Amino acid sequence: MVMSSFNHIQGRNGSNWSRMMRSAEADQYCIVAIDAAKYVNTAMICTIFGDILRGPFEFDGSQTGFQVLKKEIDQTREAYQLTRVILGIETTAHYYEDLVRVCDQEGYMVRVINAATTAEERKKMLNYTKTDRVDLHAIVQSILQGRGDTSRKKQESFERLQTLTRARRRMVDERTRCINHTRLYMDHIFREFQGKNVWKDGKNQVVKVFDEFTSKTSLFLMRHYPHPSDIIKLDAKGLRALSIEHNLKLRDAVIDRLLRYAEESISKPKEALAGELLLLRLKLDEFDLIQRQITELEEVIEELLLETDGGILLSVPGIGVTLAAELTAEMGDLEVFTNAGQLIKMAGTNPVVKQSGGKKATHFAISKQGRAPFRGIVYQAGKCTAIHNPDMNARYRKMKEQGKLTGQAYIAIGNRIVRLAYAMRKHQTLYQSTCPDYILQKVIAGKLRTKSKQAVFFSRFVTV
Repeated sequence: MVMSSFNHIQGRNGSNWSRMMRSAEADQYCIVAIDAAKYVNTAMICTIFGDILRGPFEFDGSQTGFQVLKKEIDQTREAYQLTRVILGIETTAHYYEDLVRVCDQEGYMVRVINAATTAEERKKMLNYTKTDRVDLHAIVQSILQGRGDTSRKKQESFERLQTLTRARRRMVDERTRCINHTRLYMDHIFREFQGKNVWKDGKNQVVKVFDEFTSKTSLFLMRHYPHPSDIIKLDAKGLRALSIEHNLKLRDAVIDRLLRYAEESISKPKEALAGELLLLRLKLDEFDLIQRQITELEEVIEELLLETDGGILLSVPGIGVTLAAELTAEMGDLEVFTNAGQLIKMAGTNPVVKQSGGKKATHFAISKQGRAPFRGIVYQAGKCTAIHNPDMNARYRKMKEQGKLTGQAYIAIGNRIVRLAYAMRKHQTLYQSTCPDYILQKVIAGKLRTKSKQAVFFSRFVTV
């Protein structure tokens, strides 16, 4: 009996591959395995039965190199009367992306293979050697088993949003490292500036000068008056004058505390700290630069988000512009997904289930087999909504009462947010809150920077 469709163990992707391999023309297909690298790529051409038609050869990552690849494929197809090219390429960093794009444009069927899949194939060879030839064999074996996904052209808006949101997150990490270095130099210059251990209310506790280390006032004093001797020289009158002149909003209690800590400090003399003072100034300059870059990126990200269907996620309390943009970018175009569970697996936040022999299924930790950046966003979405979204906060408290750890609860709520985001974007439906105090206008006004952008949101996502 001829089957028109299959219910493959690998899902829809496996069904499509199985259908193609069962066609009458399948023996006229050739498989091209490519191991991508920064400078020199390696390729090999085989039949669907694994017979090598062209042994490993190299080509560079430019248009010249692509012409070499194309020539080898054309010559092999002509020599063996082959009709279709199935090209398999491993997801090696970002080096594979341009190759996938030009091969798509050439009309080749491109199968993108996860690096974890080829790693497992190498293990099956019982060979600890890792060479280009071994990698190519692993890619071919993965393709023959129907592994990988057929490349689809990414929508430019989602691709650009992903590039910018990931860049912003890297900058935020750089800013954190910069702040930590600044703290280190201030420990040498004026340790008490970050706080001092005092006896208060019958116990020892750290009392800080400023609530936030990177506040406007704190940054100003670190740049212009970083050493205790500078503070003592200014005295209370000078500090009040500075506060008025530069709008630092120094309260009397803060001035008194700052002066007292400066007088009690045992830091080295200022002339002995020339190196630390120079490094502090450079780090403050670096912090200012990173902060300006992050602000510029966030403005562009905000505009891009409103151009995509992901802007509707701003109606969810606890999900701000940046988080909505990151979630939208990592989810990408939803046309290639049939359910939200596929997105959760792509993030690697799906729980590992073990069951055998009629025994009760046991749920272990998450798989962590998907995209690490996406996984981080799912966790962050769970954390933010568990704190700031009344509906999710109720779920979070219930999970904690059931004995779940904080991280487990955040992941579980994050997965729920992914399912919610999938449904909202797919059907363009606004968030439906059970909280009686929920007002959409108020939620949006607290997230978007200007009234014009708020108007864009309501005109696009709210049906009058």
